[in-house]
Parts: sequence; structure tokens; C-alpha cells
Amino acid sequence: MIYASEAIDLATKLDFKVDLGYAYKNLGLAYYVKGDYDKVMDYWTKSLEIFEEIDFKLGISNLQSNLGAVYQTRGDDPKALDFFLKSVKNAEAISDTLRIGSAYVNIGTVYVNDQKTYDQALEAYIIALDMFRDIQYDRGIATALINIGEIYLKKAEEAKTTASKFSEAEASLDYLEESLGLFQKLEMDHSLCLMLLGQASLYMGKEQVAEEYFRDAIKTSGENQTKMEQSKAYIFLANLQVEKKRYDQAIANYNNALELAKTTAVIREQEDAYEGLAKTYSELGDYKRAFEFKELHEIMKDSIQDEDYAKVVGDLRFQFDSENKEKEIELLNAQNELSQVQIDRDAKAKMFLYITLGLFIAIIAGVIYQLLYIRKSNKRLAFERNKSEQILLNILPKETADGLKEHGQIKAKQFESITVLFTDFKEFSLAAEEMPADALVKSVDFYFKAFDEITERHNLEKIKTIGDSYMCAGGLPTENKTHAEDAYRAAVEMLEFVNQVMKKPPSGIHPFEVRIGLNSGPVVAGVVGIKKFAYDIWGSTVNIASRMESSSIPGKINVSENTYQLLKDKQQFTYRGEIEVKNKQVLKMYFAEEDAAVAV
Repeated sequence: MIYASEAIDLATKLDFKVDLGYAYKNLGLAYYVKGDYDKVMDYWTKSLEIFEEIDFKLGISNLQSNLGAVYQTRGDDPKALDFFLKSVKNAEAISDTLRIGSAYVNIGTVYVNDQKTYDQALEAYIIALDMFRDIQYDRGIATALINIGEIYLKKAEEAKTTASKFSEAEASLDYLEESLGLFQKLEMDHSLCLMLLGQASLYMGKEQVAEEYFRDAIKTSGENQTKMEQSKAYIFLANLQVEKKRYDQAIANYNNALELAKTTAVIREQEDAYEGLAKTYSELGDYKRAFEFKELHEIMKDSIQDEDYAKVVGDLRFQFDSENKEKEIELLNAQNELSQVQIDRDAKAKMFLYITLGLFIAIIAGVIYQLLYIRKSNKRLAFERNKSEQILLNILPKETADGLKEHGQIKAKQFESITVLFTDFKEFSLAAEEMPADALVKSVDFYFKAFDEITERHNLEKIKTIGDSYMCAGGLPTENKTHAEDAYRAAVEMLEFVNQVMKKPPSGIHPFEVRIGLNSGPVVAGVVGIKKFAYDIWGSTVNIASRMESSSIPGKINVSENTYQLLKDKQQFTYRGEIEVKNKQVLKMYFAEEDAAVAV
């Protein structure tokens, strides 16, 4: 790092742009080995900007590939694929076989994350392997081999029969063993190869051999200070220990993996560790802790890939293919024009007439085809744009989403009068301790999906869920004068739904009783942060609404004095006393009467 810093100073003084770009790249590489990805991003982004400034395509392709690898490590597959595809294009522009092969390896590592794109991943790896063998690049050969072996292991994981699992795992061995030999020859970290060989051994029924591979991987990655690989190895070992019912050892190793994953800010290993802890505690009968880790696992899982991510990845691939098709069309058009010139020079007058007529017809046909193609493409683009719009609107209110698209940022906004609604399930913690985690999540999801529909029907904005608590609000993002009535109607419908489920719960759904609280007043609304951003509201109005819910009783709607004043002429309430809130402020509370649902 010292030498890289000195190189930056010298290159800056001499204004050697290429050297300066490489100096930043090497400095980032030093931090990459250490797992400090924030610094890696800073230095590699600077390097890329310098190379782009001087149109140095070799450096541009290299840095695009490197940055894509960092985004992928952090779980942002769409961003990673975008960089990898750009890297291929720049490498092809200068016929750089090494960079093209490297980019195809990286593209494969994105596609391998989804079972639907295993074939694309395998195709990318084979292209890369052939290129690396042509230039005798051992490091690239080893990398392509290990990735091909991993695909066979993924197929083994999904195989339905023991024989199929054995067959797929056996097919991976040749690739993995050749890869291991090359990594050892190059004196490079080979812990991932050891892990995959361990996994193959498991599918082939060799558990003791597998455990030895996993322990070797932990040792090797520790010696090489590759924290992400060591985190993976701990997870592999812990998974095996769970299967062998060595639960205490498994918990310790999942926590080791989690600690390493957090220090390097990688999401995939955190997801796997949380999933393993949830399963282990469930096996031990500690359902409360199992549910806590299951929730954390779902959060990590959502961060990595969902239907929206798959859609974005597909869009990027479509864009890349479309650009290549356009280049092919341009080349064909150019070739056709040259051929026509040659024909025109040699043709006689009669033939010239026929050719001209034929060309005219071809042009007309081409124009018609192009118009139809453009119309079809525009329809598809409009369809995809609409899907993207719906995805964004599922995260943010329309007004907020429009502001984000137009200005690239979202400003906080003051609302003078809204109504906040909170719900909470009775004895949820007790249920969490007694129920399996999957069953508990299924039940909560069942209720919250119904609440989402009710919220939308009554013109409310869902804000968030926290555990078993559901929060929504009326009167934003567009202010209105009916927010109290809207929120009240939604509360009544939620209560009716919960009561119906109590009487006749669907199969697999745990019946809960619900407390509901409402409060009205001013709030500040907006979005904070740049990662996993979410629309939220702040202010004492929110805190009081939460107190109304916690001070309610199951089967009741508890409203504050503020909400009562907005509804008292339209709805019947029963006064139930006062409650002290923050700063010793005392507020009156009211219960909505039992048959009050339709009065508003």
C-alpha cells in the first residue's frame, strides 16, 4: 500500500494518467485482499474514471470487471452484471482475450445464482475456459474449472434421487481436482476448491472426507486472510454439524461465519448464517430465537435477489443482446451498400433497371420491417418500463417515486394533519417460543397480506412492519381531509378480518387476537439513507399512535383525543381514561363502540 501511495503521488506530479490509473487500481487491490470493500470501491472508481478520461479501453475493461466483482460480493447482482457486460464490450473492442475471458467468468458467476440461468452460466464458463486454454493462462483456467465444477454441484443439490446427486457430484470432481492442482501450483488461496470438494464428498456419502475438506478450507483461508472464503467454510462445516446433530458446535461456527461476513459487509454469507441459526434453534425447540433468525434471514435474502432483481438482470441482458444485434444490422447494411456499388458499376442498362427496381422494393420492405420492429420494440420497452414503475411504486408512494426519478433524491416533507394506525398481536412472543419458525412466518404473512389489501382499499399508505406490528397512515403522501375516517374504516375492517380468522382459522394459520391504536397530528415524512431505503414518518404523532395501540386491549380500537376530535360527530366512542406520554403529557383515550363500524 505504501508503494501504491507513492506511485499515486509521482504519477500525479508527472501527469502520467495511465500510471495514475494503475496506481489507484493496485491500491484498491491491496484493500480487496483485506476485505475492506468501501476503500476498494473508492480507489477502483477513481481508477476507472481516469481510464475513461483518456479512453484507455484495456484499463476500462479491467476496472469494470473488478468493480462488478465487488458489487457481486456485496449482493448487488444487477449492478455487477451491468459492469461485467460493459467489460466484455470494451475488451472485444481491442481483442483482449484475457479480459474477455475474465468478464465471461464473472458473467457466469451472476447467472449461477439462479437455477433458471444455469445454462447461461455454464455457457459463459466454457467460453472463458476455451479462451484461457488458448493463451495458456493457468489462473484463468483454474477459475473457470472451479466454476464449472460448482454448477454440477448445484445440479446435484437439486437432484431428486440419491443416484442423481451422486452422478452430478462425481461429474464435478474432474473439474475441481484439476482446478485445485492449478491453484496449488500457483500458490494461490484454494480454500473455495476445498469447500466444493467437501460438498461433492457429501453428495457421494463420504461425510468424514467432507469434514476434513471443510476444516482444511477454514485453515487455508485463515492463513491467506481471505475472510469471505473463511466465512463460507465455517458455514459448510456448521451445516454438516447440524445434520450430525452436533448443535452446539454448529451454532459456534455459524456465529464465526456471521462475524467474518459482517466485517467484510458481504450479504450472502450473512443470509446463509442466519438461515443456519434459525434451523439449528428450531431443531433445539427454541422457536423464539429461531423466528428471530428467520426474520433476519428473510431480510438478507430480500437484499440479494427477488423477482425484481431477476427482472433487472434480464433487462441488462436484453439491452446487451439488442446492442449487438444493432451492430450486426449496421454491418450488414454497410456490406449491402458496397455490393450494390459494385453491381451498379458492372451492370448494363437493362439489368441496372431491374436491380434498381428490386432495390427499391427491398428498401420499401426494409422500411416497413424496420417500422414494425421499432413499434414492437417500443411496445416491449413500454411494457418493461411499466413493470419497473410498478416495482418502484411498491417501495415508495407515487409522489415520492416521481421526485426520485426527476431529481435523483427525495426531500423530507412536513404534513400538518395525518392519522397513524398501529396493530399488534396478543401473546405473539409466546407463540414465537412454541411454534416452528416457518409456521409463524406463514401466519404473520397471511395477516399482513390481508392488511395490505385493506390499507390500499381505504386510501392509506403502508409504512412498515416491525415483527408482529403493522403500521400505516392516512393523509399522505397526498394530503386530504378524510384521513381520520379512512384510517378508522381500515381499523374496523382489520378487526373484523382477525375476528373471522379466530372463528375459523385456515389450515396452517395460527389465530391471533389484535390490538389497534389510532392517533392524528403532524409528522415529517421522507426517505433516509442510500441502501435499502424505505419511506418512513417521524414525530410525536407516531409515538402516541404506538402508545394507543399498546394501551389498547385485544379486540378493541383505541383512539387518542386528537383522533376523537376529528371523528366524534360521525362515530360513537366510550371514554376510557388518560395515559401519560413523553414529557409528562397526559392524553385522553377512547374505545370505538362494538357496532360502530359503519357509522363513519
